[in-house]
Amino acid sequence: MLTRPSPYPEELDRGYLGRVMRRNGSATKKDAVTLMSIWAGVADKSRREMSCLELLSKVAGTDVPIFVRQHSLLPFRRGITSYQPDLLHGGEQQRSMLWSTGMQLARTGAYFCAECVREDQEFHGQSYWRREHQIPGMLWCSKHATPLKYTEDESAFLLPPAVQLQHCQSVDEQWVKQAFNNKSIQRYNEICSNLLDTRKPFDVKHVSVTLKEKASAQGFQTHGGKVKSPLLSDAIVNAFGRKWLATVLPALTDKPEGMHLSQMDGVLYLKTSASSVSAYVLAFAVLYESVYMALNALQSSAASTSISRQPSAQFTRDELLDAYIQERGNYSTIASSLSVSKPTLALKLATIGLPNLIQKANQSVFKAVFAFYVEKQSLQASAEKGNISIGAMEDLIRNASCDLTRALQAMQRPSGRGTGVRRARQLTPGEASSATGPVATKFSPKIRREQLRAQELRARAEEECRA
Repeated sequence: MLTRPSPYPEELDRGYLGRVMRRNGSATKKDAVTLMSIWAGVADKSRREMSCLELLSKVAGTDVPIFVRQHSLLPFRRGITSYQPDLLHGGEQQRSMLWSTGMQLARTGAYFCAECVREDQEFHGQSYWRREHQIPGMLWCSKHATPLKYTEDESAFLLPPAVQLQHCQSVDEQWVKQAFNNKSIQRYNEICSNLLDTRKPFDVKHVSVTLKEKASAQGFQTHGGKVKSPLLSDAIVNAFGRKWLATVLPALTDKPEGMHLSQMDGVLYLKTSASSVSAYVLAFAVLYESVYMALNALQSSAASTSISRQPSAQFTRDELLDAYIQERGNYSTIASSLSVSKPTLALKLATIGLPNLIQKANQSVFKAVFAFYVEKQSLQASAEKGNISIGAMEDLIRNASCDLTRALQAMQRPSGRGTGVRRARQLTPGEASSATGPVATKFSPKIRREQLRAQELRARAEEECRA
């Protein structure tokens, strides 16, 4: 027997799971999932076959896509994407996504509004966690215009937010007042909230075209390579401020003015996701004067999905090189990311001396050219490493340009223990607002010197490639 509470409006999936646990006396999430599986008659299925999100939708008596759109952060996190953009949020084809990242948060910590807690207790008899409060950069409650409270302990979602009132942190009131008066931040918040209500994501391929046209009209640089025009990333920093950005896109917090940042500037030209959805929302919030205009532009980009790029599409050398590096020299994936036919793309890349670094079951052109140009191995040793003929290797060398070496250096992935790339993490509001000087970027713990060195070498190679 399973007691099935009805989900509250906009209740976060994790919070609903906590209520199901409490109503049924489950001590742990695992116990609750087992109980729901038995009740649903799927106890013999693995979580890959029946995710927690799907079980919660059954308990709520709601179809999975509807439950996902009303109670998860997936519509926001997947709001603008290059990965399967045609699939509905929570659709049947997304089962692997539902069990792996379906209930993933968009920022660290659990956020709530004290006024909402009070009203919920009066109206519902208990408080609950709301989706909108979990959006990165959201500092205040849109309903009450009061600073949010939060705890960094994400297990807090399994208990009512009222439990956290006595030992939580509060977003600095003065900082909230400053942010509340910032029109760009207001537009960002409203666009994010609207993404929560979408049935399917917007395709990066078309969104970037819309942003590029708007940015070009305002004089921003719309391609990679050497900086020759004002950068969108600099405009973002000036509009939002580094402290607030530290809670959304930390890579911007210590970016020197005039330095290209692909995570932000790439939203204008990369046809695969430059970074998180927040980067695209930041761009819309700065380039458009109102939320209405920004959302209308987003909808217009969706309407353009039926219009494919013509074979005569023109790309700058820098755009081709950026795509070549991002897709690791694979002509097929580059053509897909740029929305152009493979024959047309092949001709353009061959013209600038960038070969197809195709990898088959027993052959790897990438390994061969990497061994020759980067590792400085002999012609024969390089050909053997890629399992290709000496003649094929000679043809590659004969037709390659100097850009190939730079591209390979930018593409190289360090190997071995301690050579992973460190990732900047979002700061909590408390960490960001308390900074008295330049906002320092925080990274994941346990970073070794080898990791830092590997990242520095990679960044240097990318800069040389863009020079």
